[in-house]
Amino acid sequence: MGEHNFGDYIVFVDESGDQSLKSVNANYPVFVLSFCIFEKTHYYTHVVPEILRFKFDFFGSDIPILHEREIRKREGDFNILMRDDIRSEFFDRLNQIMVESEYTVVSSLIDKRKYSHFNAPDNPYSIGTQFGVERVFYEMQERGQRGRRIPIVFESRGGNEDRTLEREFEKMVNQSGIDGLKGMFDFHCVSKKANLPGLQLADLVARPIGVHYLHPEQRNRAWEMLLPKMRTSRDGKLAGYGLKIYPLFDPIEFGPKIHDAPAYL
Repeated sequence: MGEHNFGDYIVFVDESGDQSLKSVNANYPVFVLSFCIFEKTHYYTHVVPEILRFKFDFFGSDIPILHEREIRKREGDFNILMRDDIRSEFFDRLNQIMVESEYTVVSSLIDKRKYSHFNAPDNPYSIGTQFGVERVFYEMQERGQRGRRIPIVFESRGGNEDRTLEREFEKMVNQSGIDGLKGMFDFHCVSKKANLPGLQLADLVARPIGVHYLHPEQRNRAWEMLLPKMRTSRDGKLAGYGLKIYPLFDPIEFGPKIHDAPAYL
């Protein structure tokens, strides 16, 4: 096995919000791309079994895919959340998984209200990927993964979009001036239908970051639970380390704000 030089970590990437700069949703005018870093052994010995057990307990199978939007709107398989008793237990269990699982979050947030006024702006997904990959790389360096191969798994958005993202990803790492970035990551695009627990957790963490940015004084229990998971500097700084906000014209520190709320989503 040693000749493969596999790294000790795997990274899953998912988004919240859309990429359009022409029609900006006034209620959610941001695009968030979140990278969830898991140590492989913990992922397959704890995260995966816990999510499978959770699904079998609530749905009788592992077929349903945890999708933030459907959970929030109680659609499809998640119409069971219309019942108060089930909803309370469901979120208690989901919260427990999100808190007790070990992972590190790196996230890019593009404020489209500001970014859309740039001359010839890049696609938000592309620029969010660049910001995120660079910070994940630094985290991997700090964890002794230099020269190791790290799989990075993006959610598939369709054949053309996936091919475009792969080309842009390869261009970014090849042109990067960061020593060691080229050659570290093994790029993958995987459909949500593959039912990968890591992709589903990445989906669950993205929107709370966007909601907190837009409404920092609003109750947001999910943000509270995510804070300990987010990458920071050695002295605890979040901005620029675990979270890159772009563009940030105002000198606002997007710092921890803790509130109480009853459930994760």
